[in-house]
Amino acid sequence: NAVRKAGVDAEKLDIWSRDNDFDIIHLWGVGLNNYQIIYWAKKSGKAIIATVLVPYYDTMRSKIGYFYRRFFSRSERQLIHNLNLLDKIVVVNKNQQKVLNRYYHVPYSKIEIIPHLIEDKYFEIPHFAFNEKYQVENYVLCTGNISSRKNQCNLALACINLNASLVLIGKVLDGESAYGNKLEKLCSSHKNIVWIKELPNASEELVTAYYNCLIFALPSKNETQPISALEAVAMKKPIVLLDRKYAYQDYYKGAFLCKSQSVGDIEKTLISALNSKGIIPGNNEILNCKEERVGRSYKKCYEKMVRKDLY
Repeated sequence: NAVRKAGVDAEKLDIWSRDNDFDIIHLWGVGLNNYQIIYWAKKSGKAIIATVLVPYYDTMRSKIGYFYRRFFSRSERQLIHNLNLLDKIVVVNKNQQKVLNRYYHVPYSKIEIIPHLIEDKYFEIPHFAFNEKYQVENYVLCTGNISSRKNQCNLALACINLNASLVLIGKVLDGESAYGNKLEKLCSSHKNIVWIKELPNASEELVTAYYNCLIFALPSKNETQPISALEAVAMKKPIVLLDRKYAYQDYYKGAFLCKSQSVGDIEKTLISALNSKGIIPGNNEILNCKEERVGRSYKKCYEKMVRKDLY
């Protein structure tokens, strides 16, 4: 939708269609399911671009795991081969760009940086009676799928210990039912935790949940560029993240970082964020996530490819 608004004639790929009248194919992710598309697109002389998310390899264990797969896994070598067949690769920040070059041997000339998109509603003042509907105020907010990776249970325990109100918005991720049950027990026994199982993306109700919160917290063990935190920054809210590589990007400048995923460290970081009284540094970088700018950035990237101005 963003690139269409920027003037690009874009359609979703119909794998059953025999219509071959297009210049560029854009893939979201490069995995085994896309290898055949890359192969046939190359044979057909089409330009290929992919938007990818790659690990940061910010721990010794992840680095060892990569080099083990690099030398002993055929699938890892196949991935590197397919990445280098692409004409352009889009990543969401400079750290991802460095990883793509260092670990996957993709030249910098092929890599473009375009962040995730945030709906325009997150830059506007909403008008929904969220506090009245859910009978909660002065709360910490956490949105996104419920999973052990995102660490919501420890966040809930930290809020319980601090007697702070917490609003969780998100459904249980497939395969995480045991973790969801654990969180359900915490919510049912503590009235200061409100769990809203799901709200439509960019709905007035969801946007108001951000607008009314004191701080946004996502002490997640592993992320690339969490959109939920971008949305909180757009709404000028202090954010709490785990002290991992994903937190070190311009969009999250001034974030409060937990030293570890433990309940105690989350408590300490929440206290610092709550004591900030909503004072956060100005961050104009977040404007690059607006729909119009993201659409224009992709359009420029496509234009380079059509002109064969790849290098």
